[in-house]
Amino acid sequence: KLEVPLIRSYNNCMMNEKQDVMEDFVTGVSEMVSAYNERGMSYDMDKLLGGAFHDIEMKAEWLPEAVNLFDFEDPDAGWTVFEKKMIMRWVAKTCLS
Repeated sequence: KLEVPLIRSYNNCMMNEKQDVMEDFVTGVSEMVSAYNERGMSYDMDKLLGGAFHDIEMKAEWLPEAVNLFDFEDPDAGWTVFEKKMIMRWVAKTCLS
């Protein structure tokens, strides 16, 4: 059974923590991908995502919501179609396991 704390500030704090963790995950992944691409280095997207996921207190059930924070449609962000597909595939695989 899920219990919601009676004190409202606890609820806000928990929501802010979740948002902060999701933003840290997206920012970390975005920065790492950008750094590898700028240097022309190859990388394993699954390892990169897995490392970022385990380095912070990210929960698998937050991943679908976190994916919405990636700005794949912004041309200035520089996401390739391949990178977007790899991230979406990893999230789906991680959520199902």
